[in-house]
Amino acid sequence: MKRYLVTTFVAAAFAVGAARAARATEVGYARRIGLGVAVGDPTGLVGKVWVSPTNAVDFGLGFQHYGWSHCDVNGNHCDSAYHEFSVNVDYLWQSNIIKGPIQLDWHIGVGGRIYFFGSDYRYEHDFDLGARMPVGLDMMFRNPDFLEVFFEIAPTLRLLPLWVDLEGALGVRLYF
Repeated sequence: MKRYLVTTFVAAAFAVGAARAARATEVGYARRIGLGVAVGDPTGLVGKVWVSPTNAVDFGLGFQHYGWSHCDVNGNHCDSAYHEFSVNVDYLWQSNIIKGPIQLDWHIGVGGRIYFFGSDYRYEHDFDLGARMPVGLDMMFRNPDFLEVFFEIAPTLRLLPLWVDLEGALGVRLYF
């Protein structure tokens, strides 16, 4: 019996000593760079780099309207290969709502987007600029601890011509 207790004690001490600190996720802690995809307005490739425990830089390459037909206001000069792509960069402040096997955070940020158009008929310019304010939810998991699922809406002030747009996307990132 004495030998059984000593063996159990040694095994328990070894298990406690070998265990590492448990976190709900490694996203933003041990893994700081995430790459993924987003579906919405626009659909495209996305990334996020954590610069501190509560701040990150978010970026994306978006594609819109591929294969859509587009005509000018009079119905003339139709372009069946109209397309648009964009590049955005946002600075985010992120805070925790729920911590556990699933961690839920919310974020708010400020940034910009440059739009490039593949048709001369949509606007007077081949590009547009926009100031964005993304707001969203981010969900990270204990297992797998490298995955982030997010939803975001971003009111955007577009400058050429001046108007307000509302962008939104659902996406996933894998962290390295």
